[in-house]
Amino acid sequence: MNKNFKCVVFDLDGTLIDSGPDLLDSLNFVLKKNNLKAISGDVIGNLVGGGAEAMIKRGYAFLGEKLDNKKIPKLIKTFLQYYQKNCTKKTKLYPNVMKILILLKSKNIKVCICTNKKQYLAEKIIQNMGLNKYFDLIVGSQNSMKLKPHPDMLNKCVDSLNVQYNETIFIGDSLNDIVPANELGIVSVFVTYGYGKMNTSVNANIEISDIIDLKSYF
Repeated sequence: MNKNFKCVVFDLDGTLIDSGPDLLDSLNFVLKKNNLKAISGDVIGNLVGGGAEAMIKRGYAFLGEKLDNKKIPKLIKTFLQYYQKNCTKKTKLYPNVMKILILLKSKNIKVCICTNKKQYLAEKIIQNMGLNKYFDLIVGSQNSMKLKPHPDMLNKCVDSLNVQYNETIFIGDSLNDIVPANELGIVSVFVTYGYGKMNTSVNANIEISDIIDLKSYF
């Protein structure tokens, strides 16, 4: 395995940060405003991922409630407005994330975030958590850019940082991360502690249960 990586790309939610509680609070805010009951935190792993619209749809489905498609844009707006104000109220870094970021910084390795989360939200979270200095680039959802698992976002990370695919490693917690990495020939790392679930038909190059295990590759 290559130990001369020049660039590390991280997914955000479920990889660097445990954002589930704040995302669930935002979903429950939407549900309550529509006279529906709140969802408890023990099922959060089945709800997060794919953005606000996907989470709202899963929430309604979980409650067995019919969702009027015409209302979706308004529900998304309500969700995002609440989440923007409360996106780091309960969100925390996963164990040992800071240690890895400090290590990568000390080795002058380029570090990027590649997330399907809205660009402005990803930037706000990183700023609120005081992590700006550890990242060279944040690539999030914006305009017409195709989301993961399409390789567009990961391509942008590599191109913008002027590195090669074989010099890059991508760490994430879902198929949305592993699929584009494998497609581009980037070393893929699946973290088992996040919210995502792996499909046996797709294999990551590396699987870790603690992000500190990345130390052995640098």
